[in-house]
Amino acid sequence: MASSALIRQFLTKNFKPLFTDNELGALGNIMTETQLKDEFGALPKFEITGEDIRSVGADKYRLKDFLYESPLPFQMDYSRLRGAQRDPLKDFSMRGQVGAIQQNPTLAKDASMLQGKTIVPLVGDRSSRDVIITGIGDVDFKKPVRTSGGIQFMDDKDQSWASMMSVMKEINKTVKTVEQMGGKPVGMTTTMGAEGGDFSLDTANLILETLKAKDLPKSTLNKMTNAIREQVKGGKKPFANIPNLNNMEEFESYFKGLVGSPRGDLVKAFDKAIVQDLGGPKVGQIRIALTNPGLIAEDTLGMGTRFSDIKSGLDKSTHPSYDTKISKAPDAEVFTFGRGIPRTIMLREPMKEVRAEGKGFGTLKAMPADLRKLQMQIPVQPVDQQLVDEASKYLEIQRTLGDKEAYEYAQKLIPAT
Repeated sequence: MASSALIRQFLTKNFKPLFTDNELGALGNIMTETQLKDEFGALPKFEITGEDIRSVGADKYRLKDFLYESPLPFQMDYSRLRGAQRDPLKDFSMRGQVGAIQQNPTLAKDASMLQGKTIVPLVGDRSSRDVIITGIGDVDFKKPVRTSGGIQFMDDKDQSWASMMSVMKEINKTVKTVEQMGGKPVGMTTTMGAEGGDFSLDTANLILETLKAKDLPKSTLNKMTNAIREQVKGGKKPFANIPNLNNMEEFESYFKGLVGSPRGDLVKAFDKAIVQDLGGPKVGQIRIALTNPGLIAEDTLGMGTRFSDIKSGLDKSTHPSYDTKISKAPDAEVFTFGRGIPRTIMLREPMKEVRAEGKGFGTLKAMPADLRKLQMQIPVQPVDQQLVDEASKYLEIQRTLGDKEAYEYAQKLIPAT
């Protein structure tokens, strides 16, 4: 297993919380897969254990810790199954290779660079980028799976954001409206929940490669197929006609052919006790393996882990899961706050309007309806001095006093809560 400053650079970029600040060193080199192979003769390897991941998230004070008396540990967000034996970090390990190293975003310690711009929220998942996963737990893949990135997709100098054409049309329409009104749109990532990666092909590929490597008996695969076919959602059986898992080629084609919610629903169908008890792929572990540990315990709908100036106009995307992209503005730099800031600060006026509806949404607590509103309505927020001051103050409190105090500050900014 290779050991070098370059591997450390990759790991600190993708898995920063696994290292102390003193170990980070000077980052910023960019290397392609070909350059890595030329340098090392092969792609450098690494392994991360469940204890590594647990040490990253266990001591992090989350918004859930602020809002609830006894919230479940962070890793339990990655599976809907409960109980000690269902803990996705139990017996977890992930083996992989360094696939490439992208440019690191610039750390923003305050929000002053946003002054005069207009924030456009871009809802994205937590998946890592350029990690070639070769195995999870006791399963070694015959065909490794390369991760394509959710929020990290913005790190590519030629990319800004990608999704399906129908979604990107609405985002582009919003960006164009901002431009036509004389605004300067800045795309800002908004972190999805732990299951956000279910919509991507990366998760589907990890499930498929796990099934192939496990080589389960035909009788077990028949039972697993029937267990998935019999699952009910909304009074219907959405997967009543899925191909039998014994015909892996046909099932793989079916799974990869699904788009959006149906693909995510099939991932969740594998994360059921009846399927897990038959030896099905450990979906909780797959989700964790796919996630950038820097985002492993991140707050849902936190904003600003990436942001960059963007421009209207749609192009074909290179992302394997999503066919359409929007690009950065010329010479745009990519920034990060290092952590998410509550949307109640970054989308102050839109969230005020949501709260005025009186349905309990638009507060610090992220609800499914809040996510849907951000995805379907794409609210924007012109950045004024108030936003700069409040976002900068939040970051300062977080940095100097701690997360709990930062949440208390954010809560005080919301009237009558």
